[in-house]
Amino acid sequence: MTLEQLNATGRAEVVELARERAIHRQRRLELALGRSGIPRRFLGRDFDGYQAKLPDQRHALETCRRYADGFARVLDGGYSLVLAGNPGTGKTHLACAVLAAVIRSGHTGLFITISEALRMIRATYSPRAERTEEEAFAMLVQPNLLVLDEVGVSIGDGEKRRALLFDVINGRYAAQRPTILIGNLDVDGMKDYLGARIMDRVLETGSALVPFTWSSYRTATGNRPEAS
Repeated sequence: MTLEQLNATGRAEVVELARERAIHRQRRLELALGRSGIPRRFLGRDFDGYQAKLPDQRHALETCRRYADGFARVLDGGYSLVLAGNPGTGKTHLACAVLAAVIRSGHTGLFITISEALRMIRATYSPRAERTEEEAFAMLVQPNLLVLDEVGVSIGDGEKRRALLFDVINGRYAAQRPTILIGNLDVDGMKDYLGARIMDRVLETGSALVPFTWSSYRTATGNRPEAS
C-alpha cells in the first residue's frame, strides 16, 4: 500500500469515527428528551414527498433542499433559516425533511416546539427537577441543528419568554450553530414575537427567510392534517 493510500485510509477512518460519535451523541440527546429528534407524525417526511406546484412552493422546496445538501457550509457559517407564513402550507414537513437529512449525514439535530422548550427550561426550577437549568439549555444549544416550531404561540409572560429564547438563540449564535424557526406569522409578526435582538441574530448575513404565502393544504385537500 502506498503512502497516499495509507493517508486516504486514515482519513476515511477519521471520518467514520466522527460519524459514529455523532450518532452516539444523537442517541444520547433523544434518550434525554424521551423521544426521537423528529416528531413521530413527521418521521419519513422527505423532499420528494413535498407538493410543489406553484413557483413560491418550488422556491421553498429548493431553498430547504440546498440548505440540507450544503449543511457543511451552513454549519461552518452558522446560517439559520426562517420558515414563516400561512398555516397548513408544509413548513414543518420541509423543516423535518432538512433535519432528517442532516441527522442521516452524521450530525446531531433536534426538533422541539417553543412551548416544549420553555417548559423544559422552567421545569428545572422545581425542587424535584430531573435536570439543571444548565443541562436544559445545553440540550437546546449543543445540537448541530435545532428546529424551533410554533413561533407565535402565546405562552407565559412575553418578556420572560423572549429572555429565555434569547439565551437559547444567542448561545447557538455564539457557537455558530444554525437554527430553523417555524411560525404561522408574517415577518413582522415573527419580529414582534421574538424581539429584534433574536431576529437580528437569526437573520444575519447568509441566513434565509422563506415566506409561505399560499393557501393551506388542509383547506385545499381536506386530508393533510400533518401539513403546517
